[in-house]
Amino acid sequence: MTLDVSSRIVGVPDQDLAAAVAQPGGVARLADRIARSGAVAVVIGADRFDPVRGRGHRVDPTSAALALGRALPELGLIVAAAPTREHPYNVARRVLSLDHVLDGRVGLLVGTRDHGAPTAARTHDAAEFAAVVRGLWRTWPLDSIVGDRDAGLFVHADRIRPLDHDGGPEGYRVRGPLTTPSSRQGEPVLAVWHDVPAADADLVLGGDDHPLATLAPVTVRGRSAAVEATGPRTGNDPGRAHRASRPTLRDLLELPVPVAVTTGVPA
Repeated sequence: MTLDVSSRIVGVPDQDLAAAVAQPGGVARLADRIARSGAVAVVIGADRFDPVRGRGHRVDPTSAALALGRALPELGLIVAAAPTREHPYNVARRVLSLDHVLDGRVGLLVGTRDHGAPTAARTHDAAEFAAVVRGLWRTWPLDSIVGDRDAGLFVHADRIRPLDHDGGPEGYRVRGPLTTPSSRQGEPVLAVWHDVPAADADLVLGGDDHPLATLAPVTVRGRSAAVEATGPRTGNDPGRAHRASRPTLRDLLELPVPVAVTTGVPA
């Protein structure tokens, strides 16, 4: 089941990301703009799905999410990827690792094609790509880790299972499992771009039916201008105990934890 919460999710243009990382204090100013937008989550890298904007400025969505996630400790971060030049195992591991670093506030947005890739680049089925990523996230349940020093037991290894996905001659062959356990929110939120037919995704974003909110420029005396700020107005980070009590991305978007995660069964 997918929910429509796109009005609460703001998309950040690649050109804004490129400008932010190129200027001293640029990431902090961009984070402040995002915080002022009222959004609960931000999408990074969706421009790559557009035939025109996808050929412009490029910033790695995962790296940008790490920088913005530390500057915006109360918001969710959704990073974009496509099967044009990404492999689902690498994406699954990278996004899940980011979800651990950012305390369960991360999601993945899967599109059909990355228009920044060479035109001759081979592309796989995006729905299969999304299914493999989600299946890999479920191969190592977090609660299988017990850390019992007295018993000499770190993890119940029988609960770590291979995925054994075989998509045939035109699809992916991925055995798994991941080398990273599931995260505090169960698994990262899985979103798909509007042209990807993945019925089991958490969210559908983009297009006329699910448009992302626009990150508006800040206006000063009638002119568009960058926010004059040294950092986002989100308060200080008091430590790990407080971070653990913060809402996850699933909490922010009111999304349930998939049943397969709670039972530890791979897709």
